[in-house]
Amino acid sequence: MKTKITLASGLLVLAGPLAVAAAQNTRPNIVFILADDLGITDIGAYGAKFYETPNIDRLFADGMRFTNAYTPVSICSPARASVMTGRHPLKLGMWNHHHHMPPDSVTVAHRLKDAGYATWHVGKWHCGGPASNTLPQQMGFDVNIAGWEAWAPATYFWPYKRDRNRPIEKVPTRSRVPGLEEGGREGEYLTDRVTDEAIKLINNHTAAGTPFFLNLWHFAVHTPIEAKPEKIEKYRRKARRHADMRMEYLYDAKGTRYIENPNMHEQIPVYAAMIESLDESVGRIVQTLKDKGVYENTLIIFYSDNGPLTDRFIKTPWRGGKNSTYQGGVRMPATLVWSGKIKSGVQNDTEINIYDLPYTMLDAAGSAFPEKYDGDGLSLLPLALGKQTRLPDRNFVWYFPSTRMHWGQYASAAMKDENNWKYQMLFNGDTDELYDLNTDPGETNNLIGQHPEKAKSMESALRARLNKYYTNMPKPDEIYIENVERRLRGEPALPVTDRNY
Repeated sequence: MKTKITLASGLLVLAGPLAVAAAQNTRPNIVFILADDLGITDIGAYGAKFYETPNIDRLFADGMRFTNAYTPVSICSPARASVMTGRHPLKLGMWNHHHHMPPDSVTVAHRLKDAGYATWHVGKWHCGGPASNTLPQQMGFDVNIAGWEAWAPATYFWPYKRDRNRPIEKVPTRSRVPGLEEGGREGEYLTDRVTDEAIKLINNHTAAGTPFFLNLWHFAVHTPIEAKPEKIEKYRRKARRHADMRMEYLYDAKGTRYIENPNMHEQIPVYAAMIESLDESVGRIVQTLKDKGVYENTLIIFYSDNGPLTDRFIKTPWRGGKNSTYQGGVRMPATLVWSGKIKSGVQNDTEINIYDLPYTMLDAAGSAFPEKYDGDGLSLLPLALGKQTRLPDRNFVWYFPSTRMHWGQYASAAMKDENNWKYQMLFNGDTDELYDLNTDPGETNNLIGQHPEKAKSMESALRARLNKYYTNMPKPDEIYIENVERRLRGEPALPVTDRNY
């Protein structure tokens, strides 16, 4: 069999058995750490002052930190499917938390396994389930620990169910943590246990010449908002003396109605304690890699799946949060670390998306998605390795046709073009919005009346993109079906009143 030479994501790679065999001793291990609902300003590397994340900050300082990292949807399931497949959720028929990836999806785990990697998933999954045969072990992973269709544990404390006497098989599937419900100990905290399991896999890996892919997806900092008591008390004391612990406010899509957040002071210390446990996990993983002698040959990626809840915590400087198509919901913390390969302390302002990550992993492994694969990502390695300074210009699209007023979000879709202008298409009958993110990252100054031609062009482009996939998309809530379809035909939406929320 002849060795095939292919061009993948801008880098020349060798494909075929001979290339794989030759590269086995040089290909990096890959560790992908995904946080859940972690806001970009929840860590010190992006300016957090109240929350403490020294381990995450050191990791970010040891590689390339991205300042314009995005997710294609600000809710768990479709974002997670996107990072597994390298495809936009619209192509996967997903936009909400109860949607699963297609069972015939090709994942990065499939491709890395075919390339000779040991593939392990540890933690939250929530982009597939048993009924659709889309759990981790069915999507390319040799090992699955705790990966299930659930979007959150019933509680972060073992045995991870509210009623300790309730049989595991009767625990609602949306709050199961399979594989960790037994064999735990009193007081065990889920973030710690997930980390323990990941460390065991790393320490027990003895297959010479076989790199590993650790897909470490934390439940933290998703609800329920629970943390270790001693950490909560630490942050309660800190809150009493911290000047930044002020009451925050939310506002609706018009920016005219402000909602006082009554839970801020009570919830933030618990949330801060959750973040500290997540930070400790990152420190333990990094130290294990160093103790094992493989840190220098491990590509580490840190990302979050979507923005934070905005009705409980310190709000990001951007508008909106989880479930929102505004910047606060789709801007993510992100870093690539590969000691000795990627320069430390480098900041990159290129706009990237979560579906770029599988292309990056495969590029590092000397592999790729199948030829003519209908994906959307680009490898970030050329940026990280200093081979280029920017990626080609791209536009990004978001679609969330459901209202979450407690998070300040109306049903909407959005497009950001290559010049960093953003168009918000609203499905509730309100006037659409146009923002210049170059000068207004907080999306406070609607320019639609000042730039009608720009707005018309972007509205048309967004409508064309949505129409391309709408037929195969799960339909929104009944109240919005007619309005979404009216907008996709180029017609105005009907007014939706508050009583419909």
